[in-house]
Amino acid sequence: MVELTVYGSAKSTCTQRILILLEELDLKYTLQPIDLGKGEHKTPEFVAMNPFGKVPVVKYGDKTLFESRAIMRYIATNNRDVQDLYPDVNADVWMEVESQLFNPHISKIVSEKMFKKWKGEPADDEVVEESLEKLEEVLDIYEEHLEKSEYIAGDSFTIADIAHIPYAYYFLKAGYKNVLKRRVKVYSWLKKIVQRPIVKRVLGGEM
Repeated sequence: MVELTVYGSAKSTCTQRILILLEELDLKYTLQPIDLGKGEHKTPEFVAMNPFGKVPVVKYGDKTLFESRAIMRYIATNNRDVQDLYPDVNADVWMEVESQLFNPHISKIVSEKMFKKWKGEPADDEVVEESLEKLEEVLDIYEEHLEKSEYIAGDSFTIADIAHIPYAYYFLKAGYKNVLKRRVKVYSWLKKIVQRPIVKRVLGGEM
C-alpha cells in the first residue's frame, strides 16, 4: 500500500478537496496539520516541499505533489481500480472551468464574507458585488449545461465535482442559497454533491 501524507489545514479549501477525494476512495492517509496562522507553510521545511509556500502538499509514495487539482488528477488516475473518479476528458474540461471561471469569483466572495469575518475584518462590499455579478454569469452557463447531465462532467460523480465543493459550501454558509436556488439545476447538483456522506463528514455541512 502506498504511504500517503497530506500536509495542510483541514480548514483550507484546497486541502479539503484532497481530503474529500481520499475519503471517497477510502485510502489510508495521515493528515499532518499545518498552522497557517503561525506561518508554518512558510517555514524552510515546508518550502522545501512546495517552493510557493501553499497548502496542501501530498507525499504519495516517493512523489511530493502540490497544487490541489494536479494532486487530485494524480491520485484519481492511480486509483481507478478503487473507483473511477477521473473517467474522461470532460472531467479535465470542467476542472479547468472551475479553476479559471468559477473559483476566481466565488473565492473572492467567500474570502470577503466568511474568512474576513473570522478574522474580525470588514468585508469589501464593492469586491463582493462585482464578484457576485461575474459569478452569476458563470452560474447561468452552468444551469444550461446541467440540463444535459446529472453531474458537472457527465452522468457520474468525478473529481470535477469535488473541485467545486469547498467554496460552494462556504458560499452557502455566507448566506447565498437564494442565488443558487434561482438556478434549479445548479442548486440540485450542488445539494446532491455537498450532502454526500463523506463530504458532510469532512466539511460538516448541510444545505
